[in-house]
Amino acid sequence: MIQGINHVGVAVKNLDDAVAFLQNVYGGVLISRTVYESERFESALVRVGGARIELLAGTDSSGLIAKFVGKRGEGIHHVSLQVDQFDDTLRDLKTKGLRVISEADTKEFKAAFIHPSGNLGVLTEIIEPKQDHMRVPYSVQRK
Repeated sequence: MIQGINHVGVAVKNLDDAVAFLQNVYGGVLISRTVYESERFESALVRVGGARIELLAGTDSSGLIAKFVGKRGEGIHHVSLQVDQFDDTLRDLKTKGLRVISEADTKEFKAAFIHPSGNLGVLTEIIEPKQDHMRVPYSVQRK
C-alpha cells in the first residue's frame, strides 16, 4: 500500500553546490549522503521543511545521472512513493501494465523504478525503507 511521497529526486551538476543551495536558500538539513559506485552517482538526502529532496549527481560521465543532466539539464528526475508491502505493491503495479526498469534491495531500502511511458510521463520510484531516517512520516526537527 502506498503511504505517501518519500522524496523527489533532482538531478544536479554539482552535489556540494546543490546541497549548499538548499541549505542557504531554503534552510535545508542534510540527512545522508551516499555514493552508488556501480550506478556511477552520488546522492544527498536533504530535508526542507516537511519534505525531502534527493539530490543526484553523476560521478562518471557515462553514468545515467550524468547523461540525464547532459541531455536535459538539471531538474526533477523522479518521484519516490513509499510503500509498506514492497513485493505485493510491485506485483500489483506489474499486473496493471506498468513496466519496471530496475530493482534494488539494499540494507537501507527495497526499491524499483517504474518507466515513465504508461505512467503519465513520470519516472516513479517505489520504495520501502528499512531504516528510520528514510521513512515517511518522519519527525521534523528545526534548528
